[in-house]
Amino acid sequence: MLTTFAFALLAAAAPLQDPTTGTIRGQVRSERTDEPLPFAVVEIVGAASPLVAVADSAGVYILRDVPAGRRRLRARGFDHAPLEVEVLIRAGRETTVDLALAFRPVVLEPVTVEAKGLPPLSDTLAAPAAELSRATIRSLEATPGVVELGLGELVHGSPGQEPVDPGSVLYVRGAPADLKLVLLDGAPIYAPFHLAGLIQAFQPELLRNVDLYLGGAPARYDGGLSYVLDLETRAGRRSRVHSSGSIDLLSADGQIEGPIGSGAGFLVGARAVHGLGADWMLPETFPYAYGDALGRLDVSIGTGRSIGVTGFWNHESIRLADGSPDAATWGNAAGSIRFRGPLGGADAEITAAFGSYRARLPLDDSAIPVIADGMADRARFAVDFTRSIGSTRLHYGLSYERISLDYGLSSGTFGTADESFLETEARGETGGGYVDVALRPAPRLRLRGGIRADYYVGDDSPRLAPRFSATWLLSDRAAVTLAAGVYSQFIRSGGPKLVSEPLSSQTSLWIPPPLTIARASHVVVGLDQMLADDIRLGIEGYYKHFEGLPSAVPLSTGPVSGLAGDAGSAAARASGVDFWLRRGEGRYTGWFGYSLAWVWSSRADQAADLFSGRQILSAGLAGPIGGRGRFDVRVGYGSGLPFTAIPTTTDVSPPVETLRSNYQVASFQNARNAVTEAPPLAGRPDDPYLRLDVQVEHPWAARWGGRPVTITPYLKVLNALDRRDALFYRADGGNDPRPVASLPFLPILGVQWRF
Repeated sequence: MLTTFAFALLAAAAPLQDPTTGTIRGQVRSERTDEPLPFAVVEIVGAASPLVAVADSAGVYILRDVPAGRRRLRARGFDHAPLEVEVLIRAGRETTVDLALAFRPVVLEPVTVEAKGLPPLSDTLAAPAAELSRATIRSLEATPGVVELGLGELVHGSPGQEPVDPGSVLYVRGAPADLKLVLLDGAPIYAPFHLAGLIQAFQPELLRNVDLYLGGAPARYDGGLSYVLDLETRAGRRSRVHSSGSIDLLSADGQIEGPIGSGAGFLVGARAVHGLGADWMLPETFPYAYGDALGRLDVSIGTGRSIGVTGFWNHESIRLADGSPDAATWGNAAGSIRFRGPLGGADAEITAAFGSYRARLPLDDSAIPVIADGMADRARFAVDFTRSIGSTRLHYGLSYERISLDYGLSSGTFGTADESFLETEARGETGGGYVDVALRPAPRLRLRGGIRADYYVGDDSPRLAPRFSATWLLSDRAAVTLAAGVYSQFIRSGGPKLVSEPLSSQTSLWIPPPLTIARASHVVVGLDQMLADDIRLGIEGYYKHFEGLPSAVPLSTGPVSGLAGDAGSAAARASGVDFWLRRGEGRYTGWFGYSLAWVWSSRADQAADLFSGRQILSAGLAGPIGGRGRFDVRVGYGSGLPFTAIPTTTDVSPPVETLRSNYQVASFQNARNAVTEAPPLAGRPDDPYLRLDVQVEHPWAARWGGRPVTITPYLKVLNALDRRDALFYRADGGNDPRPVASLPFLPILGVQWRF
């Protein structure tokens, strides 16, 4: 199979030639203010065919398919003097050219202008992979989310449940509960990171921008007790249809974008881990599956106004036993619709979004097949305005969110729900408004301050959340920021209660655990510095204080396995430091990120604080090999990452009908109280997580139908250290941890295309 696949790649690449064109990327700024010049025009002078690009709202431009050799690059911007420079373009490489235009006011005679509205220029440039480095670190501490939905507690409360044997527990590396806010184009999503590490956490080609706030987030963001992650996709290019993709023995992906008529554009991307070529490389059946799809549609509706629609879906699963059809599954379905443009004298953004997250866990060792099923639905509506008053920027708006949690136990084979014998639900609604002011009282001082007021249905009074940020420009290349803020959020209660109703008349047992309101305060100090024209350094230290947490809820800032329990409410504190170094442009690109965190907690019934810590590292480097090929090396490391214990079996011996008709509420409550948490493994699977992945490739350029086409065969080596790292563990025999799925040394051949 391998020989046939390699021969097919060589045969396909035989008629192709080495690349004869290169790429120019950079940013256009004003020489006077050093601020980006949005919508500046950048072009190659004297080219046989027009090569023109329009910078986006951040002044960033990109010119592709530029013939190799010395070329004249010209940039023009309104009320700025044109600038021409000579650039050496190297075939198959990307050249970074940042341009600073001299300020030149334009004096116009009074004129009368009549014109039709032009479609707004959208942001179509993808974020460089290095810019995603900080968020990539968070992928190493993600969980499937089954604990976030309360499925672990629900299993403990099932009829006939006995104290859990360690062999009946699934241990998952990473333990952040839902104390974060993750938005994708305004749509709330859970567990956005896939766990196996077989493909990148993000598709850099589809994302425009990623903002990670460890504290001091602007007042427009509500929720997110631990951190806020705002993902923004890019718009599809409207010049013509573009397509790219790749396929190999383990995964496949593809993207397509282009215009729809004269006033709309689309972007669609999808990925899948199929594992079709893994069976001959692994001693056991490939147990993991993942797939996601993202689509965006942008429609211009007048001068400077547009509507964007985004849809997202992902699905992840892990088979719990070799040869078993049952698997733990989880995934999202989310979408948003956004209006952007001037409204009432201000720049407006109106967002309506939803997110639905579902997790299913088969309890496959029970006498009666049982499935734990959980779903979280969230709907958001937000109206945000920005207005300039002189040099001051005023931000204000309103938001509303509705949260619905449903989870239960049902009998039947996996994939069905023949009969439900235990269900529970929780509902929550919140609405609020904010005002945020950004100003520059001195040339090198930037201030931002604001306040949110949120009302939670069922709460006595609104919750106030002040936010503040001050940035001092030490020089033209370095800045120090101090930020602070208060956050409130609905979270799941740690103690479900039974409804006192006769079971004989019920087809389900309803246990509504109320959502509670937790509070957190953050203080963050950070340094952001340009070490060179294309190398950026960042250091950020933080301290956080959490109140009102159910004692069974862990924190995403670090491992707090000692918080597991069922009584009382816990307070916790966290501190840590994030360090990152990245280069997103130039001959060699890459990043290095390191995160160190400590968490300690206390409860009224504890004699001493519980303390734990963790460290996470993520790094990558990409660049050319000689004059033709390229390499990409990625490293992932995590030490002290906690393991969430999720019961995966229950001893339910009576028939389900007997449970419904004869089981008493008191006995049910006693059965639940008999087990409050899964016991720890005697041999804790706490080996550090360490991955080294390498990819080498060689691009070949050709033309098809008069259009440039690039075909890139590649060889990828996953886990080049040949360590059998795992994210999922089951106890085996004497409580020794056994990996459910581990990643050994995997060489993979594939091919990528772009046209």
